[in-house]
Amino acid sequence: MTTPRIIPAAQLRAGPATIIVALGDRTIRSRAAIVVVEAHVVRVAFDSGDILTLSPRSALGVIDLPTRRAPRPRRAG
Repeated sequence: MTTPRIIPAAQLRAGPATIIVALGDRTIRSRAAIVVVEAHVVRVAFDSGDILTLSPRSALGVIDLPTRRAPRPRRAG
């Protein structure tokens, strides 16, 4: 199961989670390849090739990949 959550852009880190950013005319759904947090801006380069400059307080939707569970031991029967 996926875990969606909303975070401020300043907490964004590059990684395997899918980031969702709704823009006026389209929506970006991609992974963040590079994230640079500066004093008043957050620069994000996505795997899709999009590059955005955001306010640190901009809200982003994040969908974390499900964690893998260890296989259950089988019951002897």
